[in-house]
Amino acid sequence: MRVYHQTGFRDNWNRECYLNGIGDGLIFSPINIDADKLLGLGAELKKTGFLDPQLYLLNESKGTLDTYPYFPGNLKPDFSTPDLDNSHLQMAQLCVDFQMNNDFDYLVIPTRYYTDNPTSYFVQSTDYFVHPFCEYVKGNGFNKKILLSVIIKSIMLSDSEKRDEVLNWITGHQLVDGVYLIFENNFPSKQIKDFEYLFNALRFINILKQNHMEVHLGYTNTEAILYSIAMPDSVSIGSYENLRSFGIKRFRDMENGPMRAPRARLYSSKLLQWVDYQYIEAMRKLIPDYEQYFDESEYRPLMFRPEYNWQFQKPEPYKHYFYAFNNQVKGLPEVQDERIETLKGNIRDAINLFHTIENNVLLDDDSNGSHLPTWFNVINAYQKESGN
Repeated sequence: MRVYHQTGFRDNWNRECYLNGIGDGLIFSPINIDADKLLGLGAELKKTGFLDPQLYLLNESKGTLDTYPYFPGNLKPDFSTPDLDNSHLQMAQLCVDFQMNNDFDYLVIPTRYYTDNPTSYFVQSTDYFVHPFCEYVKGNGFNKKILLSVIIKSIMLSDSEKRDEVLNWITGHQLVDGVYLIFENNFPSKQIKDFEYLFNALRFINILKQNHMEVHLGYTNTEAILYSIAMPDSVSIGSYENLRSFGIKRFRDMENGPMRAPRARLYSSKLLQWVDYQYIEAMRKLIPDYEQYFDESEYRPLMFRPEYNWQFQKPEPYKHYFYAFNNQVKGLPEVQDERIETLKGNIRDAINLFHTIENNVLLDDDSNGSHLPTWFNVINAYQKESGN
């Protein structure tokens, strides 16, 4: 299973880590990197990755998105939905050409975001995006695999009729090799603790794999480890939380207002959790061997110096995460039933470690192991249903 860097703000951290052997490729973000700059990057950074076209909001040019030739506003000023009738072929061609010019590993079909999908959503998506994109690729003999971008809303997992509809739509495109699958995340907690959501996400991935499709999961947080038991082809790692959890706010061209800076957090593969630095400081004072709960990396010695100034803008916690999580994913068994049993054992171990920690340091719900019992139960339910 591959690990892709979900790039965004400060994507130089991702590029540096990838060139140092962490991860298998990069997913590029048009709102964060100018089109000409992306074209100018070396082939070693692009040949194993792909582009997230980010046409989620057709008429909003967040960041550097309007530097891309396929951005709708470059085809027609004040572009709106009716303009798709006349512009969809040109937009598809420009999008394919840009990806071919960069020689990415995959060609990715864009998708559009709606708060509530209209009844004609799949027909429109096929007519405006899938068909023109695939036909242009086929007509020009481009020899690259095609991924279909798909945003999965919670109701598409919980409502069996809607779930079947989207699965039938995805698997019905003969020229599409796989999906760039994005689960929309509206949960208030930093880790997903909803049993039905997680269980149905695993079932969704499993059905796509049974239909011989590649499945590349975008915008994943620690739950990527859980999703791994459904055997997707890749998961993603991102620095800031909006790269590990898909929300449409990131793509809206809004006025920059005052933002409350998030607290710095450190990932631990042993705990399957990001821990707020204030608790790490408490652990330093109250638990003599507190360092054992966190992975070794070239960044750990610096972060664990008493004078280290924890800030969410510093690179060390994120580079540490890239290193630790990549190793964690790569350490999973390739055989599904062995992977399942290994992860169940890891969850049991993490729960026991949290019990030990909380004999001395109490943690809040975004730093403790409160998500782990649900994850364990989800694995058991999936294992029972799939017979693994």
